[in-house]
Amino acid sequence: MKAAILKGIGDIHIEHREIPQPAENEVRLKVLMAGICGSDSSIYHGKLIAPLPVIPGHEAVGIVEALGAAVSSLRVGQRVTIHPNYFCSDCSMCNKGLTNICRNKIRLGVDINGVFADYVVVPADALYPLPDSLSNEVAVFAEPLAVAAHAVKLANLKNEDRVLVFGAGVIGQLTLQMARLHSQDITACDLVQSRLELAKRMGARNTISDQSELDACESAFDVIFETSGAPPALDMGIKLAAPGGKIVLLGLPGQSHPVPTVQIVRKELNILGSMIYTDEIEQCIDILDQGRIQTRPLVSGVISLDQLSTNLANFNAPQRMKTLVAINSL
Repeated sequence: MKAAILKGIGDIHIEHREIPQPAENEVRLKVLMAGICGSDSSIYHGKLIAPLPVIPGHEAVGIVEALGAAVSSLRVGQRVTIHPNYFCSDCSMCNKGLTNICRNKIRLGVDINGVFADYVVVPADALYPLPDSLSNEVAVFAEPLAVAAHAVKLANLKNEDRVLVFGAGVIGQLTLQMARLHSQDITACDLVQSRLELAKRMGARNTISDQSELDACESAFDVIFETSGAPPALDMGIKLAAPGGKIVLLGLPGQSHPVPTVQIVRKELNILGSMIYTDEIEQCIDILDQGRIQTRPLVSGVISLDQLSTNLANFNAPQRMKTLVAINSL
């Protein structure tokens, strides 16, 4: 099979490898469509440490091609998507329902070979069947949409909440749309004008693009979603949050920084960390199938596996949103 092998920082090549064989409780998938995520870029640029060499990639739609001897829940030919964070179900975090921060979590495309290849083996219980009505190009968004769905669930949005979404990249756009299922008063903030224009198309009532506009919104928002990971964003969120407000952090800055705790106390703010997702993928498949979330405007290009290296090298181009990788056809 063809596979994209990351051997070092910025060093990824398409090579031929043996087709993997599924173990007893695994399934081999023929990968149809994959999505490029920020974590793939982080591994490529050496910001996220992975055991190398590795095949990156974790967002995918595939066809079940072979079943392990103990697998009876799926059938050959079935189209599925993947929960790419394998939790142990046995540690103290899993026993609390916090499978997203499992102490023994194995990450597809980071700790083990991922989906930027013709075939991948996956545990059977990490797969979700897809309805025939859902195209590959839309279904591949189920995993990143689950990130947004988890954050919105943590926020427990009310219809009257005034919501701000910091960062209008892919996760910001998906979070905006998930939040809009609960509240109509959504503001998007980003430095890139084209992303704010897209946010308006996705349902934002207002947009903010510069510091003077932010300064005019002090204590104006009941719920703030921080998706950018920019170091100043938390400080600004604390300033913009209304008394009794919530700040949900999805973005991961490169390093920790001081937090203005006085304002957190005086405003009695709730600051919540949102780490990927727990059980939201199945719900997100249904939401996508119902057409309640727009994904096609978020696709900035569909490339072949051979073009992956160039795309990862240019991942931070401001006009880029979600790039999909067409790997195999049905």
